[in-house]
Amino acid sequence: MIDVRVTKNSQIYNEFDEVENNYWFDFKKSKFLHNIDTFYYSVKFKQDFTADSSDLAVKRFRRYFSHLSDQLEKSNDYDSSITVTLPGLPSALNYKHFSFAGFYNICLECPEYFDMFFAPIVPHSVDNGASVTCECVVQIRSYMLWLYGVKLAYERSFEYVQAIADYFKLEVAFTQENRVDYCWHTNYLQNPAAFFETKNFYKMRVSRFKDALFHTSEKGSEDFEIDYVALGKRSDKVFIRIYLKSKEVVEKGYKPWFFKVWLFNGLINRYDLYCYEFAFLKHSWKALDLARITYYSEYGRDKQLLDKCQNIISGETKLSADAMKAFADQLTPPINLVMNVEFQTMRKHSKAYTLIPFFDNTDKLTAKRIYDYLDNRKIICDYLTSKVFRLVEPYEPGVNDSNKSRRDDCAFWKALRSCKLTDCFIPKDECKLVRTYTRKLNSEVLKSRAIKAAVTYGIYTKGVNEENPLLDCIEALCMMNDNDMEAALRYKRKKIRQFNADELADTMAEAIQRPNNLMILDKESGELLLK
Repeated sequence: MIDVRVTKNSQIYNEFDEVENNYWFDFKKSKFLHNIDTFYYSVKFKQDFTADSSDLAVKRFRRYFSHLSDQLEKSNDYDSSITVTLPGLPSALNYKHFSFAGFYNICLECPEYFDMFFAPIVPHSVDNGASVTCECVVQIRSYMLWLYGVKLAYERSFEYVQAIADYFKLEVAFTQENRVDYCWHTNYLQNPAAFFETKNFYKMRVSRFKDALFHTSEKGSEDFEIDYVALGKRSDKVFIRIYLKSKEVVEKGYKPWFFKVWLFNGLINRYDLYCYEFAFLKHSWKALDLARITYYSEYGRDKQLLDKCQNIISGETKLSADAMKAFADQLTPPINLVMNVEFQTMRKHSKAYTLIPFFDNTDKLTAKRIYDYLDNRKIICDYLTSKVFRLVEPYEPGVNDSNKSRRDDCAFWKALRSCKLTDCFIPKDECKLVRTYTRKLNSEVLKSRAIKAAVTYGIYTKGVNEENPLLDCIEALCMMNDNDMEAALRYKRKKIRQFNADELADTMAEAIQRPNNLMILDKESGELLLK
């Protein structure tokens, strides 16, 4: 649908016909999209991993990773890694420097999908008996969870755990949830500053938390936006964050695939996507107003306004932030913002849950607890959004109860709680689109960064000059000597290990605009400098 109420006053809406308006501005109003955004699980082995263990399988495991650690130390590169290939592994993993909690000091990474943390030595229990500490913790990244859904992501990651266990002849005793983040992405709130205004927020919140942390950011010279609200601490049993997710993606410059996920699910429209991509490439949330003006410069039809847009884009006309926003508001509708409501739950909270056996998961063997836990997702989310934290209607004398805890949920919270709680995953036929889109957007960011670096390098080496930037790029390449090429080769090998081969399986042909048979030749000597 099109929110005509906020769109019809813009110049572009009145210039477009009905078909164009539907194409650019159609979206699903007050939409919520639920998923598990972060999933850690622990793996307990039957073998004794305490310091005085005499288990041969454990000793073999320690020797293997001690040897890898020595190799990594000799490289003298903290950011480096070693490729690990073992029989049975679906693909290679990266062994990296890592240390956590004093004993998790082995990290095996499946780039972009998950990390596996192992403890070669675990402490004894309090009574000096067998250790109750899990020897392995797996963190599944949000990309894998949104791509495949939590159950399939768990199963694919556990294949690697099982392969490592089989190779070292270790037996898995059980797996269990460690940390689970439940999130709701929504375009419901288009004015978060008003909704989360501190007095308004405290009138609505009903929770077990004493205080809330608010973060505000400047919006023009006299306005502001609340882009982050947090309740509790990250180390607590439950930690709640409510923040502007679309701003996070733009400013942090990662996870651009969320733009496509939101578009597929109707949280944003094609016009929003255009503006978010523009701001992402600029690495600036404040660039959204310039993005809206640039959008009109491409698709608008009023010649006088188009000329003004071009002058602003070229820098010939300078506008303050307030004037820029006012002009953008005249030309185009506001952008649909995407908020995220997130409950971070820890094992010390979830271990007390009494799980209802909706399905018989005894055939899952050591993973039974994981499947039982995921089957109870709706009950868990209902508990979190009703007993741990909720937002209720503000008090109105004679209309509702003066006691906050007895009031009905506000409309926003009712909509959140009625959201369908199923795995949000990307269909197979759309996975390639998301992968290609992510690669293209990330490559554009890096290309822009490389060009700017080459231009800056040219100014350092030649002083202030007005030469063609293309010459700066060529000369930057020509400055490379044999040592530079060797260092670049080592760096490329290291970077290759940091990417997932499945995600970069083929060449992004549409991104290559020039033929690959170019060379750089010294005109005077005829020497081939670079091929």
